[in-house]
Amino acid sequence: MATVDPNSPIERSKDELLLRLYRYWSERRADRPFPAPKEIDPANYAYAAERVSLIEVHHDPLRFRYRFVAPQLTAHLGYDMAGMYVDEIPEPSMRQFARACYERAVQRQTHFYEQGTVLIRLDEWWHETLVLPLATDSIDALLIYRNTVPPATVEGHTEGPPRIHVTPLAAPKTTVRPGP
Repeated sequence: MATVDPNSPIERSKDELLLRLYRYWSERRADRPFPAPKEIDPANYAYAAERVSLIEVHHDPLRFRYRFVAPQLTAHLGYDMAGMYVDEIPEPSMRQFARACYERAVQRQTHFYEQGTVLIRLDEWWHETLVLPLATDSIDALLIYRNTVPPATVEGHTEGPPRIHVTPLAAPKTTVRPGP
């Protein structure tokens, strides 16, 4: 059975839902690098369903397709990416951020965790992201836990979903510049 490293940055997260999902994934992988997709049952992480997305990984060429998108992310963005490939995301900055995140997991053949700010729509969004690969022979899917906090609503601005503002304590900065 896989053990969870108490010194891992993941274990320092204050997000109990993220920690429960990571521990569930770790249990399922046992002594392997990753659990198989069929070993992960959404009923076992229903507590985190608002923040979990499932991404299909297609090889040759490497592409990522959203099978299920976290309702929290859909609400914050104002559109649903379910069924879309990452290269079809309408916003260049979101497309670049998502692609870099998913490629990192596949190329490094490992799970990862990060938190910080990302530039989307020319605004800084705070995020906490956990990427958990699922694999049989090669990585078939990515289970993504993402907690996002969009920027504060500018006075008089009425477009988009309701926004809140949180100032994270000592959150490292991860900046993705908008593309063309």
